[in-house]
Amino acid sequence: MNKTTYLSILVLCFLFIEISPIKADNLSIAEYNSQMQRVRLDFTMPNGYVRHLLLGFTPDNAATEGVDYGYDTQTYDSFPDDLNWIIDGERFVIQGVGEFHETNQYPLGMFLTNDGTIEISLTALENFDNSINVFVYDSILNTYTLINDNSFSGDFLSGDYLDRFFITFTNQNETNDSDESESVLSIDDQIDPIAQIKYYRNNNELNVSANNLITKIEVYNLLGKKILSKLNINSKAVRVKLNNTNSPYGLVRIYTTTGIVTKKIILQ
Repeated sequence: MNKTTYLSILVLCFLFIEISPIKADNLSIAEYNSQMQRVRLDFTMPNGYVRHLLLGFTPDNAATEGVDYGYDTQTYDSFPDDLNWIIDGERFVIQGVGEFHETNQYPLGMFLTNDGTIEISLTALENFDNSINVFVYDSILNTYTLINDNSFSGDFLSGDYLDRFFITFTNQNETNDSDESESVLSIDDQIDPIAQIKYYRNNNELNVSANNLITKIEVYNLLGKKILSKLNINSKAVRVKLNNTNSPYGLVRIYTTTGIVTKKIILQ
């Protein structure tokens, strides 16, 4: 058995048993682990294989959001498609952090060599006195998907998706709506009162119009890479050229004086 295979089996054992703390003060290991709160996730790859992930909250803030020996386990095995916790730029399958706070966010990195459908599922919550909500936050679409009862799923092209997906426990869009601080529409909204988008493939021109002043436009490809950012527009209509769009689809985010609209467009 080579070293990589051994470590992979060891990681799998940790996922199904416990996080082994370095310091448990006056508590036994069993008592300490019974107080540690855990969020367990499954990532289903385009080929159907499943990656198990674990996020653990230490009751005494023994772990941090950085790399902590004994609490965090790196990704030693290599899958063609994968999802990992990202800590200090490295990939992990287990992340131990401090006490639970519902406003915290934990970044994920998704790495795909195959196009296809993926799923992120919540499989277990352990040692929480009260039920909590678990969301997948998409920073590009600005959407929060509750995964307590239903999985987050989508069709994605191959590539590395960094700084896009996060696990969080509060839907900030609902908080913002209750505060009436801004209005955010996703690509799934059927009513779009503030903006219209047209893309002309023959000259790579994007035409945007709105009922209110447009302040900024951002365009992303589906890998999450920003391919255009136009600031200080202050007009109800704008035309911009898109060059080097090597993706068949894109996401356009329009900032106006009354809210934000994000829409999916066909580029090719």
